[in-house]
Amino acid sequence: MFWGFRLEFKQSLRTKKLWVILGVMMLLYIPGFYLQKSSGQEIETVGQAVSTLINGINGLGSFFIGILALLIGATAINSEIEKGTLRVAMSKPIKRLSYIGGKFLAHTAVLLLALLLTTVIGIIGVVWLGAPVKGQLITDSLLLNGLLLLAMVQLVALGYILSTFIKSSNTALGVALVVMFVVFMIMPSVIQFMAAKDTLLSENPDWQAYQEKSKEYQTKYLFYVPTTQIDVIVSDATVIEGDIANPSIEYVGIGHAIKSNPTNLFNLAFLTLVYLAIAFYRFLRMDLR
Repeated sequence: MFWGFRLEFKQSLRTKKLWVILGVMMLLYIPGFYLQKSSGQEIETVGQAVSTLINGINGLGSFFIGILALLIGATAINSEIEKGTLRVAMSKPIKRLSYIGGKFLAHTAVLLLALLLTTVIGIIGVVWLGAPVKGQLITDSLLLNGLLLLAMVQLVALGYILSTFIKSSNTALGVALVVMFVVFMIMPSVIQFMAAKDTLLSENPDWQAYQEKSKEYQTKYLFYVPTTQIDVIVSDATVIEGDIANPSIEYVGIGHAIKSNPTNLFNLAFLTLVYLAIAFYRFLRMDLR
């Protein structure tokens, strides 16, 4: 397994799509801090700092790294078969389970590095904007990264399923992009409209009822969208009380948000295990010629 991990880790770090996606993400991410600084907006509390990280890392970062995760997984196996490198690897004294296990761990490590890079830049940005450097800032940043890593691992596992069922790597890439478009853009918009239709578009529009209904629908109908499940979880890191005109905002932390949403955390973990089980089983049984 270590042999497969080391080989795949080196290859993944040399792929152009990794650095292109990270480069594009940084070009869009970093200027946001500069614009916020130029406008005179400063961050004074840990809650404001983590909220900024959530908006940046969980928004822009998770979208781009999510694309990277799914694309990495979608070409993990079929591209090796096309190149003939998988047959060479299997000619060595290594079992299939060890090979795919090492490959999966390597991809997880690469995504973790990408998330950590994004987080480090995010923390530097919020500190530059005046955020206090406290233990809670680091702790909540790590918890947020843990959630995001679990989501990205789920997308890698989903990509593995595509890679083991679709022989052509180019076709698998196309299918992966369609999945990203439908899962990340179309379905969340449909669910948000359903929640708005039941609350805001009724005779007595109620914003609080919309938020509660949106959370309910996202948990129930978008359980297969890992980033949406994270959105639901981190939304409870801040408690808003009072009316719309004079809201009282209290930051309670990522840890509290995770404890408050066990169903969403279960959705993340359970589907990841299911996808991995399907992908590993398929790889162990498939014809590698």
